[in-house]
Amino acid sequence: MRVMVFILLLMAQPVFAADPVAAPSLLSSSLKMAAGLAVVIGLLLLLYAASRKGFGVLPQKKNGLIQVLETRPLGGRKFLCVVKVRDEEMLLGLSNDRIEFLTKVPAGDKFAVALQQVEEEQS
Repeated sequence: MRVMVFILLLMAQPVFAADPVAAPSLLSSSLKMAAGLAVVIGLLLLLYAASRKGFGVLPQKKNGLIQVLETRPLGGRKFLCVVKVRDEEMLLGLSNDRIEFLTKVPAGDKFAVALQQVEEEQS
């Protein structure tokens, strides 16, 4: 809103230079600067979008042996995390100061079914 008021004030200001070629007006300089800024911001946004799609020059995340499949918060700074390591899925408990192995999740099963199987084995 302030920018619009500033531009309107610049347009209403009389030009005191006798030769418009020798002394460019403040309005034309401001418009050129705004156009240049818009081009630079547009290029930055294009570079950011291209890097998010994987076309950019930024390094890509490497696929390693450990993959975090899902993380769920439990409250505070405690989480449940399903991790895949060498084709084995494991359920981990995470807190501020420790990581605990809870159980292995059988591959291919839905999580609810796998959780019931583990509960039956422990009973």
